[in-house]
Amino acid sequence: MKTTVLLLVISLAFVGGSQMIDLEKEKNSLMDTDREFSALSVDSGTPRAFLAFMTDSATILRNNAHPFTGREPIEQLFSTWPPRATLTWEPIFADVSQNADLGYTIGRYLYTDVDTSGNEVSGGGYYITIWKKQPDGKWKFVFDTGTEGLPEED
Repeated sequence: MKTTVLLLVISLAFVGGSQMIDLEKEKNSLMDTDREFSALSVDSGTPRAFLAFMTDSATILRNNAHPFTGREPIEQLFSTWPPRATLTWEPIFADVSQNADLGYTIGRYLYTDVDTSGNEVSGGGYYITIWKKQPDGKWKFVFDTGTEGLPEED
């Protein structure tokens, strides 16, 4: 009887242990995904990057605007994106839920464009993006917003 109970306890520990999620690995995966998102924004354009990394029901919240929810409204939002503008960002923090199906990243962004006189204009700030793991294991964002930040400190 003692042997049966011991084997049952060991079996349960093994089964439970095999389902443990490495949260640090998942956080790093989310940071990497956010960096890939930014790289695509630079390489292929911000509109294409946002459409590639969003869920179909994602929401984007921008200053002085109602939320943009869903693929069609977000495509409309980016239809007026300036052709020479670039948006790049770097995550500085990520966290994920205990079962690693939801997470968020916080970071700094930099927006640059060229005005009608040919002068470069830029601005930056902070963003937060909320991510949901998809059935294929990839992260897609469900919510994105940003705010202008203070100038970089020297």
